[in-house]
Amino acid sequence: MVQSSLASSRRQHAGARWLVRQLPALRDELERQRDFREEQLAHLLAHDENGTSLIGYGPRATDGDAARALREVRALLVSGARRALADIELALARMSEGGYGRCRACDAGIPIAVLAAIPTTTLCRVCQLSAEGVTSTGS
Repeated sequence: MVQSSLASSRRQHAGARWLVRQLPALRDELERQRDFREEQLAHLLAHDENGTSLIGYGPRATDGDAARALREVRALLVSGARRALADIELALARMSEGGYGRCRACDAGIPIAVLAAIPTTTLCRVCQLSAEGVTSTGS
């Protein structure tokens, strides 16, 4: 039992050291993602404001349907970009406040592999599954 506790403590310290070393690179990546999402939103919203439609198509009965479908796709893209931008801003704020790498719901450590793969994550696996309504049985 003592060895297990010691091994767990060593893993936690190794994870903390990794996070300290990688924090500048993770911040740079998040800032790059933020810039991309801001540009994406600006482009999508400017496209909407200009009222641009399907240029090059003559008046046909299906033009209205195609334009409607295009507006729906654009609305989904805007919604997704806004959500991603909010996640990025939250992760950057947690970096500045010192809470990055800890679950915002239960304060458990988030595995370094998860942070490396998904730098915007703010929930541990258990809390993420709970937020998604997934129970421990997988339903």
